[in-house]
Amino acid sequence: MRLIIAEKHSVGQAIAQAVGGHMEKHDGYVQVGDDLVTWAQGHLVDLAAPDEYKDHDWDRWSLDTLPIDPTPDWQWKVSRDKGADRQYKVVAGLMRRGDVDMLVDACDPDREGEAIFRRIVKHAGVSKPMRRLWVASLEEDAIRDALASMKDETEYQGLADSAMIRAKADWLIGMNASRAYSLVYNARFTVGRVQTPTLAMIVDRDRQIAGHVARPYWKVVAPMGGWKLAGERLDKREDAETLLRIVNSDDFAFSIFKAERKQQHDAPPRLYDLTGLQKDMSRLHGLTAARTLSALQSLYEKKLATYPRTDSQYITHDDLDTLRGLTEGDRLAAGFIEPDAKPERPHLELTVNDAKVAGHTAILPTMQADKAALDELGDDERLVLTRVVRRMWEAVGDDYVHDVTNVVANIDPHWCEKHPDEGRLLPEGECRFTSRSDQPVSLGWHAIEHAAPQEDHGEEDEAAGNIIPANLAAGVSIAPVPHGGATLSEGKTKPPKPFTEATLLAAMEHASRWVEDKDLKAALDDDESHSGGIGTPATRADVIEKLIRTGYVERKGKQLRSTEQGRSLIDVVAPKLKDVAVF
Repeated sequence: MRLIIAEKHSVGQAIAQAVGGHMEKHDGYVQVGDDLVTWAQGHLVDLAAPDEYKDHDWDRWSLDTLPIDPTPDWQWKVSRDKGADRQYKVVAGLMRRGDVDMLVDACDPDREGEAIFRRIVKHAGVSKPMRRLWVASLEEDAIRDALASMKDETEYQGLADSAMIRAKADWLIGMNASRAYSLVYNARFTVGRVQTPTLAMIVDRDRQIAGHVARPYWKVVAPMGGWKLAGERLDKREDAETLLRIVNSDDFAFSIFKAERKQQHDAPPRLYDLTGLQKDMSRLHGLTAARTLSALQSLYEKKLATYPRTDSQYITHDDLDTLRGLTEGDRLAAGFIEPDAKPERPHLELTVNDAKVAGHTAILPTMQADKAALDELGDDERLVLTRVVRRMWEAVGDDYVHDVTNVVANIDPHWCEKHPDEGRLLPEGECRFTSRSDQPVSLGWHAIEHAAPQEDHGEEDEAAGNIIPANLAAGVSIAPVPHGGATLSEGKTKPPKPFTEATLLAAMEHASRWVEDKDLKAALDDDESHSGGIGTPATRADVIEKLIRTGYVERKGKQLRSTEQGRSLIDVVAPKLKDVAVF
């Protein structure tokens, strides 16, 4: 008899339904034919806390007891979470049954799922043949296919070892560093392997903002009849006023140095991995990373989306038929996108890259998702499912085609010949003017959600409203329209923007920006390594929430700002503990 162990009750129920047959419900498990299906409750078995090591005096907070290191005699305990002890006894009891001759690891298909299963087996002291159920969707066909193609659990030993190493590293750093800094500075400090480098990035950004000295600058802006030429930033007002006087002269003209036109094709975006979805949900709808993950996990358990904790933005060739089925008909168009935005011939091949799928494919809706299912969801789930479906359509859509024109102009040399004194008042570099226009030709994938709010580009987005004449060419002279209509624009240099949930997730994902060592920088940037910066797609939301719970970071609208307590910790902690290059 097989004992199938899922990570959560809802997943266990989905597996039992997929197995099929008469289902007998028992306390903490169900029986379906010759299969028993039970479930964990997250981490039923955890590393013991220092005060639970009875042969040491680690319950005493003292520098004399540091460092705390249980190696090689690590101890484990059943979780203290409500109901965990009761469910552990059910699972362990089923494992020990004489008629159970095979254990099936059906916990979530990732490192943490592997850890949950292995710890229960070890703590229960059971040694039986084990197989791995690796499935990214809870649809019945997907589960049945996975049950028919299970591999031996030993093939996932690397995943289990990785989970063990991370757990022990987190324990050693957290327990020792937190106690050490709390005792030395007589304050309650919490130090974490990923948490502290992340906090350091926020503190560093906030201090750049606080230390920024705004410096004024001026720009001359000349109207050209439907478009504008903007001068360089000038640090001295008197220089800007001199240039303004020149441009507003009665006989003034620009000489076009360059008029470059190019039709650009912007390829569709990739499918979502978890971090990409979290960033967009924060940017578009203000959802925190934790809320997005919670909603996506719920959609997964409701069989409406594939496995959430993925770091891949592609599918494999084996998944093409599934994607083809998702894009056929209007089931995932009605209620999700405008009818005329659906691609006529979806480019499914753009989503395929076998080499960049390590365990899990990108996030997709399932065949059970449709408008009726969407209407039954809560607010967060509805927003997340809609965005997942729209990204699917975007990823298989046509290129966004747009005409981009860049113009560079200077003071007309003939004008300088007529006015030699004024022509020499400013260096040539300060008399450079530029303009840019960006006009859509074919919306392509932008039609899916072209009205979505974008990141604030501020005054740098100077292409807005410009329609540069198609016949404008290098070498021609052209006067402002109207003459004398140029104005002086004044601005101030701005500090870096505070982190938002979206930009912090991006910083954690691309932590190489904070690394000077070339080899380590290359490793962090390497897609093939799946190192993914600091933290993992599955843990980054928890890291942010923990920083807020501990009082080191606070939310101010969409911004994430460090607190005085958080800055104090970064001031005293050892450089290695806040260095992203180490963790």
